[in-house]
Amino acid sequence: MKHYFYSAVLVLSSILFITILPIAVQSTQDLLISYQVPANNSDVAGVSKINLPPISLNIQVPFYSAKAVLVKDLTSGSVLYQKNASSRLPIASTTKIMTALTSSEYFAQNTVLTVSQAASIGGSTTGLYKGEVISFRSLLYGMLLNSGNDAAFAIAENYPGGVVGFVSAMNKKVAQLNLKNTHFDNPAGFDSSNHFSSAFDLAKITEESLKNSNLTRVFSTKDTEVFSWDKKYKHQLHNLNKLLSQVSGVLGVKTGYTEQAKENLVTLVDRKGHKILVVVLGSEDRFGESTNLIEWAYQNFTWSDQGIVQ
Repeated sequence: MKHYFYSAVLVLSSILFITILPIAVQSTQDLLISYQVPANNSDVAGVSKINLPPISLNIQVPFYSAKAVLVKDLTSGSVLYQKNASSRLPIASTTKIMTALTSSEYFAQNTVLTVSQAASIGGSTTGLYKGEVISFRSLLYGMLLNSGNDAAFAIAENYPGGVVGFVSAMNKKVAQLNLKNTHFDNPAGFDSSNHFSSAFDLAKITEESLKNSNLTRVFSTKDTEVFSWDKKYKHQLHNLNKLLSQVSGVLGVKTGYTEQAKENLVTLVDRKGHKILVVVLGSEDRFGESTNLIEWAYQNFTWSDQGIVQ
C-alpha cells in the first residue's frame, strides 16, 4: 500500500515540475528582454545606458606653453585633462564660435544681409565691400574659415539693435548656458578687459554649436568660395586651422590670435567614434601643442563599448 502511495506522489510531482518549468523559463526570458539596452543607447521602457569614461594608462601629458588647457571626452562628458580651465582669459577669434551660435539662432541660412561699416574693420578679413549684399550662410563661411572680422561685424550690424544689440544677445546666451567665466563686448574677439572666457566655457559653447548641423559643416570645411548675392564679388576662403589637413580625425573648430591672447585653438576630433574636444588658450604653438595633446589622449585612454544600465 505504501509502495502505491509513494509512486502516486512521485508521478504528481513530475507532472507539476513539467508544467511549471516552461513558465519559469519564459518568465526569465521576458526579464532579460525587458532589460536589453539598444545599440544606440536610447531609452527603451525606461532603461538607458550611461557611457563610462575612458580608462587612463597614466602616460605623461606632453609639455605645453599654453596658459589653459582642457581635453574632454564628448561621449561620456568626462574631463580627461585640464589645467587652469576655469581661468578668465582673452580668447581672440574663438569668440566667433559664439557669434556663429547666436546668429544662427536668429538668421536663416539664405537671409540676405547688407555690409556697411563692417567693410572697414581691420585684422583678418573676408574681403567684404561696403554696400555688398551677401547671404548669411556665406558670411558664416567667411567668419569661420578666414576668421573674417568684417564678416562677424556684418552679421552683428544686421541684427536687431545693430552691433550693440547683437553683443547683448551673445551675453544673454552666456546666461542661458550658465557660463560663469565669460563675457563679450564685441563679435570678433578684439582684446578688451571686458571680453573674456575660459577653456571650460569655450568647450560648452562649442558643444552647443555642434548641435547645429550647418555649423558643424562650416567648421570642417577646408576651402571654398562664396559670392555676393548679385555675383559681382567672389571671396576665396581658406580655413586657418592647419590641423584639418595634418591630423587624423580633426573636424574643426576655430582658431584665434591676438598679441594679448596669444595663440588659441578649439579642436574637435573623432577617431573610431570616440570624440574629444581640445581647448588650448594662451599658447606659443597652438597647432603643435594641440597635436601633441590629441595624440596623447588617444594613446593614454582606452574606451569601453560597455556602459552602466540605469
